[in-house]
Amino acid sequence: MELTEERLNRNIASLALPSALENFLHMLVFIVDGIMVGRLGTEAIAAVGLGGSLNFIITFVFAAIAVAGSSLVARNVGANDFPRARRFAAQSLLLGVALGAVLGPPIVLLAEPMLKLMGAEPAVVKLGATYLRIVGAFVICRLILFVGGGILRGSGDTVTPMFITGAMNVVHIFFNYGLIFGALGFPKLGVAGAGWGTGITFVTGATAMLLVLTVRQREMRITAADFFTLDRPVIRTIVRISLPAALDTFLGQIGYVFFLKIVTMLGTVSLAAHQIAMRAESLGFMPGHAFAVSSATLVGQSLGAGKHDLAALSMKRNSQWSLLVMGLISLIFVTLPTPLAKMFSPEPDVLRLSVRCIMVGALEQLPLAFYMVYSGGLRGAGDTLSPMLVTTIGLIFRV
Repeated sequence: MELTEERLNRNIASLALPSALENFLHMLVFIVDGIMVGRLGTEAIAAVGLGGSLNFIITFVFAAIAVAGSSLVARNVGANDFPRARRFAAQSLLLGVALGAVLGPPIVLLAEPMLKLMGAEPAVVKLGATYLRIVGAFVICRLILFVGGGILRGSGDTVTPMFITGAMNVVHIFFNYGLIFGALGFPKLGVAGAGWGTGITFVTGATAMLLVLTVRQREMRITAADFFTLDRPVIRTIVRISLPAALDTFLGQIGYVFFLKIVTMLGTVSLAAHQIAMRAESLGFMPGHAFAVSSATLVGQSLGAGKHDLAALSMKRNSQWSLLVMGLISLIFVTLPTPLAKMFSPEPDVLRLSVRCIMVGALEQLPLAFYMVYSGGLRGAGDTLSPMLVTTIGLIFRV
């Protein structure tokens, strides 16, 4: 990638467009779950939404390793130091696998108590625990996807993660449809089928990601020796950058858990409406995250190449594009909330509340566009502390 001001818009497009499509495909997994489970009723929507949210919250906190890995890989790729970039990539992946192995069993064992703690109704707890136990068993695969994707994006490759996510969607739709409804020769498992379909999808994606990182890559190819050789100085650097990012994510998710508990206590109808609105609103997160990835990669590589002015300009230009695109999405939320909510086949009471929530979500898009891009840029520069402080202030106001 040629790091010049003249090619900045082209570089942003080459990074953000595949990343946006990848994010859309990731969100499609989330949305397809909602659409298919929606046919099982309000309790099923609430259960899968709540169980999936708790699994994501727990996993996403520890996916901060991907932030550190992406930043350090980008910095060293920008400096053309591929052997060092590869060491950071391998040790980031090692940490991700180790954390996944540690996290999985507690999620499986504590699924029901966690859902009860959220104040869900008994029927929702029962269904949600079934779903959470299944997807929690595959958390190691999800962390491989997070960390591996971060490594590839840090090296400037946003196309490969997009193709992996596309393949995952095909697998997800096939197994979800078969296992939820008992089609295509599969047993009818309902909510459990949604869990198994998602789990099989994560295994497929993680396998593809590992093959890409260990076979297909050239300068960034990770060997068995790279992975299994513990490099303590490199791990210390990764952990040093990861900790503020993990705390940042943890604080943000604590605020969301607090909010989610309040919604859960309002009843199953309110919880189902919230989950539908979140799935619809996820379309707005897609471009914001894409431009955040572009910002992180360009800032990291520009700083690695010693081009500090270009790094600052990259953040500014990405934020401008993000504001434009997410502003258009906010208009869609305002004008078409009912068709968006109806995709999930909700009952009338759930539909009415979902529409209101989606319209409120329209107000969030522009502030999120600015925040996501500048947070991504700062993390790409290795500054994970500043976003954490902003998150802390936001948590105080939210609570």
